[in-house]
Amino acid sequence: MSVGERVAPRSNPGVEEKQEDDTYLPPRRAVHPSEQGKWTNLFYMSLLWLFIALVVSLTVWGIKYSSL
Repeated sequence: MSVGERVAPRSNPGVEEKQEDDTYLPPRRAVHPSEQGKWTNLFYMSLLWLFIALVVSLTVWGIKYSSL
């Protein structure tokens, strides 16, 4: 490889931009999306179902023992 061949790609910006495009990596957030939204949704749904179970159980308990 001669000196002229080594200098040529540096003086040609089009070649350098093409090399950068070939090695482009997407942002980490796009490759590895966060699961925070999934866990938040699961947490709130579990709270909702626990509240519904509590209301139903207290209603049944109140009906059962109110006629004593």
